[in-house]
Amino acid sequence: MMQTLQVKRDENQLAIYIPDTAVLPVKVYYGTDSSGKTHTNYLEFTEQGWQNFVDPNSNERLYFKLEMNSDIFIGAERRLPLKNLYNCRDMGGYHTTDGRLTKWGQVFRSDALHQIDEKGQAYIERMGVKRIIDFRSPEEIKKDPNKSISTSEIFNFNPHADVAQQASTQTVSRKDEDKIAQLEIMVETEEGRAQLVKNRNVMVKQMEQLVLGTNAIKAYKQFFKTLVQEDITPLIFHCQGGKDRTGWAAALYLGALGVDKDQIYQDYLLTDKMNAPRNAKRMAIYKKYTDNEDVLAFLASLQQTRKDYLDGAYDAVEGRYGTITNYLKDELEVDEETLESLRNKYVY
Repeated sequence: MMQTLQVKRDENQLAIYIPDTAVLPVKVYYGTDSSGKTHTNYLEFTEQGWQNFVDPNSNERLYFKLEMNSDIFIGAERRLPLKNLYNCRDMGGYHTTDGRLTKWGQVFRSDALHQIDEKGQAYIERMGVKRIIDFRSPEEIKKDPNKSISTSEIFNFNPHADVAQQASTQTVSRKDEDKIAQLEIMVETEEGRAQLVKNRNVMVKQMEQLVLGTNAIKAYKQFFKTLVQEDITPLIFHCQGGKDRTGWAAALYLGALGVDKDQIYQDYLLTDKMNAPRNAKRMAIYKKYTDNEDVLAFLASLQQTRKDYLDGAYDAVEGRYGTITNYLKDELEVDEETLESLRNKYVY
């Protein structure tokens, strides 16, 4: 059975979790192949639990494998070590309800690629990324075009998520300064303050629209039509912050593969941890323009990834379709044959 091997990073140091049931010493094989096939290089560990070691090749994305009796543990860093890209992470290593594991190294979710430096571009190109799916609007793309990845084709599937587009702005422009000034005027009245508090839930409505909106359905339908094509991985899908439009795409992807709801929520909420440094920088800038707590709370709500946001999407799905599977079939044209094809392609 395939199991997840936990790997994490602290700059140039990696750490790997050797299971308590491992018979010591153990060899952990590593290489750039995520398929689980035997690698030639290995590290030997004589203790269980978290073990630190120097990254053996920081220029390549590495996958690690440990064999124990009938179990194969395979894993990698969840987040790619790319400067200025906070939320680019692997969708592998999630367990499915039938006891399988989503494949590492095939599909990645991310924030926008305009932020990466030349070293990051080269890293992604060495990974051999073949497709990049951009869920942003044409206006966002024009403002912040993705850096070129020579190995990739780029596709734009726009769900027309206006609130998400507003929430994912990376810098404070003159327009944002004006917006803050307008919000300060708004909270001068009791009615305005009440409306702003109400508006903090605007992301719940946005997530509902990512389920039910005509443009969103069209965009995610195109997403799945791409996923079933041959020779298109590794693949990266992203929006601006990798939070809402990308978050719902990730939920649909994992749901199609048979990952349970708890793990889908864990993946969704991980964005808050990934984006925390970026969000802190943005809030520090906002605080230069206002010290009003109601205004700051509203601006923070647009950046956050909260359980009730994803609840909004799930409530819309379950209220109208019953299950994610029914939604995939009824709205996104992902029938049983396509689901089986996806699972054969993206699950060990």
